[in-house]
Amino acid sequence: MRNIIFTALILIGIAPCVTCQTGANFKDLRTKLFVTDSYDYRVRPTNDQKLPTEISVDLHLLAINELNEAKQTMKTTAYLALIWTDAFLKWKPSDYGNIQDAFWPQGEVWKPDIALKNSNLEYKELGVPSLNVLNRYDGTVEWRPFQVFESSCSLDITHFPFDYQTCYMKFEAWSYLKAQVIMIGGSNGVKLNDYEPNAAWEIIDSTWDIVEDNEDSTISFSITMKRKPLYFMLSVIIPITTLAILNLCVSVLPTSSGEKAGYAITVFLAFTVFLTVISSSLPQSSDSVALIAVFLIIQTICSTLTTVLALALLRMSSFDQTVAIPRILIFFMRCLKCKSCSKEFNIAPNRVVSIKDTESKIFDMSSTGDVEYSWKEVVNCLDVVLFVVNASIFVSSWLGCFMAAKNSKP
Repeated sequence: MRNIIFTALILIGIAPCVTCQTGANFKDLRTKLFVTDSYDYRVRPTNDQKLPTEISVDLHLLAINELNEAKQTMKTTAYLALIWTDAFLKWKPSDYGNIQDAFWPQGEVWKPDIALKNSNLEYKELGVPSLNVLNRYDGTVEWRPFQVFESSCSLDITHFPFDYQTCYMKFEAWSYLKAQVIMIGGSNGVKLNDYEPNAAWEIIDSTWDIVEDNEDSTISFSITMKRKPLYFMLSVIIPITTLAILNLCVSVLPTSSGEKAGYAITVFLAFTVFLTVISSSLPQSSDSVALIAVFLIIQTICSTLTTVLALALLRMSSFDQTVAIPRILIFFMRCLKCKSCSKEFNIAPNRVVSIKDTESKIFDMSSTGDVEYSWKEVVNCLDVVLFVVNASIFVSSWLGCFMAAKNSKP
């Protein structure tokens, strides 16, 4: 019995605080605002039309759909959270069943006609008629237009695929002057509470800034991203590096095997295929050039020269002793074998041999028909020189391009 009395007293005490929000209350509120007060969405919602309307803007990023290097565009799924005060949409909650929040179709209330200024698609106002706006009793209006945005970006591809990219999304109230509408940033600019991580890009920073303009009110959101390079390392960088190593092996393959020319041409064609693939994924016109493309061009040129020299060496290897070796090749062979010559001169230490005597001896050998070097020795020596030159170019270009690309900073 005591519990029943206690429960009854509690219900009697809170009864005055409980109100029922009926459909009639909402009808009365709507009639009061839109009929009695003759609310007009074409009138800027302030009693003093000389004062601008301040709009708080936050960008809620949901996903980065695509960052297209060739088109230099960023496609995102996001929505703006816009909050302003409407002086004509206020009421006392106690007069309407304690209604504090109401939803109205966005086409029936005033809202800023905001559009993406650097859109790569058609320039149009945000939002669709089916969306509602949230209206609080103190006149605060919140509008969240949801949309897929495609903004133009200026991408720097120098350090591809270890690059950082910063893209901007600029929104403006395109039919209002800055003296009428002022957009201000929200708490922390781009919000990532509901963001779905991208497989190719990682967001490392985001900011907002007011664009200084005497006429238009524009707010800019920046998103700084870091590319995840694992895919390109496995599909592009490692195959290109192995191809460059295979290009060195052209000099290792003996001319007598008969496969030297075919091997060199195959490596050259592989480089051209990779160069085509990389070129198709990069911007067609850009102020920057990817270092990986520079490395590919260097290796393609080296492969071209290697193929030409391989064909020349095959031709040389077919010469017999009746074909005279050019003097420049003989001089080149003497320079390369200077150490062996010095060892030959040191065999008889008690005998002094001058350079003039040696040159006259070599001249006498060539004049009497004796052969100092054979074509086979010349071809083998040129193979060694070609290998050393290619290896030097490969190591220097690899360190210069890939190490510089990897040390990129945002």
